[in-house]
Amino acid sequence: MCNIKNFILCADIKKSIALLNYSLENRTLSLVSKDTKPLEVYGCEYMVDDSQLAFLVSDADKNMILFHYQPEARESFGGQRLLRRADFNVGSHVSTFFRLRCKLSDPASEKLQTGIGERRHVTLFATLDGSIGFLIPMTEKTYRRLLMLQNALIIHMPHAAGLNPKAYRMVKHQYRALINQHKNVLDGDLLWKYSTLSVIERSDLAKKIGTSIEQILDDLMDVERWSAHF
Repeated sequence: MCNIKNFILCADIKKSIALLNYSLENRTLSLVSKDTKPLEVYGCEYMVDDSQLAFLVSDADKNMILFHYQPEARESFGGQRLLRRADFNVGSHVSTFFRLRCKLSDPASEKLQTGIGERRHVTLFATLDGSIGFLIPMTEKTYRRLLMLQNALIIHMPHAAGLNPKAYRMVKHQYRALINQHKNVLDGDLLWKYSTLSVIERSDLAKKIGTSIEQILDDLMDVERWSAHF
């Protein structure tokens, strides 16, 4: 269970998550929306991107799923159902989450950086095997550019034992589930391998996706600056 202002996000080991609203005047709890499909939840947390609020969930199959509350969407039945908007496989059981505001000072110069990072939060997570990771929201334009880079890297780079990183990050379920995969999450480990390539390889990949080396590195460094809390 976690809360932000008067909203409470509740998770159940078998029945997924539900969003509640607490009324201070009446001192009552009311159900705002919920996920109607069964899900074995390990942990939950909010994701904050300016005025947008999303709900992040980890499950027993080592997946992470992002839900949105969108009452104007037809499939939400007037807001009664939370909508799945992104999902991916972590490869480890995520047991806990916590949020921090994006770091505003540049780690190199300690100068204060103003902009969209002021209104975003980094959502960090820890797994049962001891690893730590984070998720951070980004603009649609940056996401599209890095998605094209990710697809190019999957084809261009050799992978350990010939395994496919794209297939590895796809959601996995112990039982057959009648749910379409939404993806919409980038693999940071794969994207950062771009910085290890030679100048010629970087230039070729940048030309293939219609951008420049400098633009790609700026996008990656923005993520690094916002998340450089430790």
